[in-house]
Amino acid sequence: MQNQTKTIQKIVGGFLGVASASVFISLPGLAQANLNSHNSNTSKQSVIAQMSSPGGSMSNPSRNSTPGGGTMSAPTRNSTSSTTNLDTEFITKAAQSDMTEIQTSKLALQKSRNKSVRDYAQMMIKHHTESSRELKPIAQSKKVALPTTIGPDNTTLLESLKKVSGSQFDQAYMQGQVEAHTKTEAEYQKYLDQGEDPQLKAFATKILPLVTQHREMAQKMVATR
Repeated sequence: MQNQTKTIQKIVGGFLGVASASVFISLPGLAQANLNSHNSNTSKQSVIAQMSSPGGSMSNPSRNSTPGGGTMSAPTRNSTSSTTNLDTEFITKAAQSDMTEIQTSKLALQKSRNKSVRDYAQMMIKHHTESSRELKPIAQSKKVALPTTIGPDNTTLLESLKKVSGSQFDQAYMQGQVEAHTKTEAEYQKYLDQGEDPQLKAFATKILPLVTQHREMAQKMVATR
């Protein structure tokens, strides 16, 4: 038996090297196929055929076998749908967008005397408070900590609004709403295009049309001023 094993190693080693041969002879079916062969060329062809068959060994050990003998890439999510970096990024930016709209709109109620601007600001506070309320339990279920600040870019907008008043504030506030909602639209659309979490995709699908509506309303108000 030892002599037969060495013969198999020589045959297989001619194609795959001694290390690979030691792997193949550990498979009873493959060893028996080579022991029964009387021609070295036939034996080599048998080894190649078994390697390429659905039941044979795969050349890429980093891929997982499927029930049919094929291959599949390693999944990016486990069975519990673990949170990805894209999920965390979307939750963070959506939450910061809500906080920005609420804070700038509260400022608008303090500084503006224009009814249209004040009505818009009240609507922003209401809608984005509701959006934040819906996002919070989703973030908790993903174990993602919600941001405590609006972020540096949004802070720049808020601070700039604090420095103006009267009609200049109204114009700056509404223009800021156009820009902020345009940016938020892009973030929501990005997640719908690239994200995979069902809860977050459902949330984005529901909120995106509202964000678009806010942006369009702000654009009309800027155009008529």
